[in-house]
Amino acid sequence: MKVRRVVMGNDSEGTTKVLDDGTIEPTTATLLPGVEIHRVWELDSVAVPVGDASEGDPKATFFPPHPGVRFGFLTVPPGITYIPEPGADLAAAAAEMEERLPGAAATFAFPDKPGAHETRTVDYIVVLSGNGVLRFDDVEVRLNQGDCLIQNGNPHAWFNEGDEPFVLAFALCGAP
Repeated sequence: MKVRRVVMGNDSEGTTKVLDDGTIEPTTATLLPGVEIHRVWELDSVAVPVGDASEGDPKATFFPPHPGVRFGFLTVPPGITYIPEPGADLAAAAAEMEERLPGAAATFAFPDKPGAHETRTVDYIVVLSGNGVLRFDDVEVRLNQGDCLIQNGNPHAWFNEGDEPFVLAFALCGAP
């Protein structure tokens, strides 16, 4: 998926300007095979006006601290299981994930539940295309294009049992 990011803001005189207009490349990780995460806009605290597009560049942690926010897109490929290939170098894959999505690996604290993770965030999610399943223990929520989901720090895992990519837009808000 191609993601164009246009950032509006103010120059030093307070005049509205286009601060940035460019393409965001996806972040991938071996431990999330086929998953693409477009890290579009990341703030550790919210302030306006914005005078420099770099204020929204990826931060030191993938999930936001309170009162930070993260905005982006998640693409979950069909058939994902989150189970590493036999013989995979898990230490190298974990180090890669920490480099590309700092702090994310630590949220996957459910070894008997592949893909399950838990964050201290309130998540606002909109399904843009495809269909998928949010799953944890006995909870299973099927989501289709146009559906909205609000998550409140609960453990979950994303799956795609369809034939096309499951694409979500997300806004993650750090919670105390």
